[in-house]
Amino acid sequence: MTLVASLLFVIALGMSASVIVLTVRSAMPRIREVVEMEFAGEVARERRITCGEMRRRNPATIIAFPVAGRAIGEIRLAA
Repeated sequence: MTLVASLLFVIALGMSASVIVLTVRSAMPRIREVVEMEFAGEVARERRITCGEMRRRNPATIIAFPVAGRAIGEIRLAA
C-alpha cells in the first residue's frame, strides 16, 4: 500500500512540474515583452492591446475619475 501511495505521489509531482514548465514556456514571449518594456530607455507613448491573435497598437488614453471632495469637519466612522 505504501509503495502504491509513493508511486502515485511521484507521478503527481512529476505531472505538476511538467505543467509548470509548459505554462512558463508558453508564457515566455509575453514575459520577455513585459521585461523589455519595463527596462526600455524611453517611455512608451502607446499601449499594446492583445486580444487573442489580433494585435494592434492604440494610443494610450488617460481616464480621469472625478473624486468627490469631503466636507470639512465631516465625521467618519470606521466600520
